[in-house]
Amino acid sequence: MTTSPERMIAAFTANAPTNSLIVDMKPIERAMAKDSPFFVNSESFANEFIKNDPKYLSLVLFDHTTNDWRDVIRRKINIPTAIFSGDYSNNLPSQLWMKSIIPDAILYTYTKEEQGDHFLMFKNPIKFINDLRSFLEQ
Repeated sequence: MTTSPERMIAAFTANAPTNSLIVDMKPIERAMAKDSPFFVNSESFANEFIKNDPKYLSLVLFDHTTNDWRDVIRRKINIPTAIFSGDYSNNLPSQLWMKSIIPDAILYTYTKEEQGDHFLMFKNPIKFINDLRSFLEQ
């Protein structure tokens, strides 16, 4: 999604582009789409009550983009795990890898029509809750 932690921070704190090398803008366009009334509602609620401080947000984002969790995922997760992603998520390749590494993992991949991007749980909460409930009841 980005070429450096600094670009990621700038994208979230100053609306800068995440990467000038991105060729396929479909995942970003899909994530920015506000065509789900559920997402519009949750985003409006969050914007009203949650005030992000760019200084602290940048610290969290720097930590997030510089950590490599592969050893933790590979060695520490040993119970059935639900993984959620979408065809239009930049994170789908890593989620496919996680499914291949974690024993008994189930990957739920949402299509574009199912709001399958990085924010699928906010954009399609009914399907998300139903899939999560199904997983937990197994």
